[in-house]
Amino acid sequence: MKREMKLGFRYPLALLLICLPFLVFVPAASADPVTWSCNGGGCSAGWYTSNVVVAFFVAPDNTITGTPGCGVFSVTSDTSGADFQCRITYSTGGSYSTPVITVKRDATPPAVSGGSPSRGPDANGWYNHPVGINFNGTDATSGVAGCSGPSYGGPDTAAASFTGTCTDQAGNTSAPASFGPIKYDATAPSVSASLSRGPDFGDWYNHPVDFGASGSDNLSGIASCSGGSLGGGGSGTARCTDNAGNSATAGVGVKYDGSAPSIDSVTFDRPPDSNGWYNHPVQVVFHGSDGGSGVSSCTAATYAGPDTASTTVNGTCGDNAGNNTGGTSPAFKYDSTPPTLTNLGTDWDDGTATLSWTASGDTKEIDIDRAPGKDGAPTTTVFKGLASSFEDTGLQNKVKYVYTITGLDEAGNKAVDTISIVPGAKLYSPARGGSVTNPPLLAWRPYPGASYYNVQVYFGVGNAVRRVASVTVSGRKVLSAWPVKPHYRLKKTWKWNKKKRALARGHYRWYVYPGLGKRSANKYGPLIGSSDFFVTKR
Repeated sequence: MKREMKLGFRYPLALLLICLPFLVFVPAASADPVTWSCNGGGCSAGWYTSNVVVAFFVAPDNTITGTPGCGVFSVTSDTSGADFQCRITYSTGGSYSTPVITVKRDATPPAVSGGSPSRGPDANGWYNHPVGINFNGTDATSGVAGCSGPSYGGPDTAAASFTGTCTDQAGNTSAPASFGPIKYDATAPSVSASLSRGPDFGDWYNHPVDFGASGSDNLSGIASCSGGSLGGGGSGTARCTDNAGNSATAGVGVKYDGSAPSIDSVTFDRPPDSNGWYNHPVQVVFHGSDGGSGVSSCTAATYAGPDTASTTVNGTCGDNAGNNTGGTSPAFKYDSTPPTLTNLGTDWDDGTATLSWTASGDTKEIDIDRAPGKDGAPTTTVFKGLASSFEDTGLQNKVKYVYTITGLDEAGNKAVDTISIVPGAKLYSPARGGSVTNPPLLAWRPYPGASYYNVQVYFGVGNAVRRVASVTVSGRKVLSAWPVKPHYRLKKTWKWNKKKRALARGHYRWYVYPGLGKRSANKYGPLIGSSDFFVTKR
């Protein structure tokens, strides 16, 4: 709705005197019969914030018959639009009208109705990042063009207040208005983390550990804190949130290894000693690897028994976090017990030496070394095999021979014994194959345990061979005597088997047996020996 205030005067002279200050004289070159002004200048389509005087000047013309709407007019109150138009009529019947001049006046500032934040609080009535403060207003005429309002982003405070104004379309600005307070906290709390227990081994953890969080906040206060658990990794995050919704974290890290090491291999400190057997303590070493804390140690066990055809050794590898893995070695054979040689016996004769023994059942080989050896060697192995006796021949009488008898089992264990033998004829007088002219003294080596002896003499040694008491003999028996001493003197003549005998020239062979116990028992030991001699003419 437009309001228009007009002052009209009937008499031109009075009108001229009142409007003279506002008149604008249009140059003579102008073809328009009417000129106009607002407050002495051009008229604006915009808003005026004070009183406005609108003046129309009609150029003198005797043909003018009427000037409705022409004159000087004042606008002294607010209006959204007062329209003014000057019209001229002529006696000729014609007319002229000016454009409609619309004056908008608003001299009244708007009213601020209040302020409000541009959004709601972030948490618990608190703002934690910049927020705009909007002021609202009203204006009855030109309308509100805009209201000022700050954006608040600190400092942190529990009571921030603000002022703002509104401006209308005419440019009038309201008096400042207040809003507030609001609570503002954009600073995150401080956070610290703590573990629920100490390391499991050294400075390492090997199973899940919980951690807690605690915090402090200088303004809005702590609302909540949360921890967690470390169980497969070495780091976590503790978090605290204040009442304004600000959150902060603190990292927590530990050295964590929950996986046991692996056993990659098991080795022995040497190959088996003999035929796949170990015969003295062997070290079994476990080797491992660990991708986390690293291997701290692995078992190195020494096996020293008991003897067995198949055994294993258990061991472990441990890492620096206290994790352990057990394992078993490959099976192996162990025997550190040597075989036994018992009942070692010796015998000798003319150029020979006989050894006998009893070996335990686990004996796999017998080695006999002799010193001096053959052909000038210091030592010679004269026997290698598995037996219970050995006769060494081709020896020199009255030379000391040292025999080392070694029994070996499958594992290479040795039983060693040494014995010395000096070969010599068991029947030593007369010398084997010797010649005598007088009745000889038959002498022989004493036999342990013999209480008497049986001496048998044969004459005429030849090709006729027969066995007597498991002994191969040749010739004709001419004497059998039972001395109690290890010697017997032949005579030139004697009687045997109811016949008279004489020591004739020729070849004689003689044998000696040990008698055991009383002679009446007729119990004899094995043949002590045999020899021969020749009786020749003096």
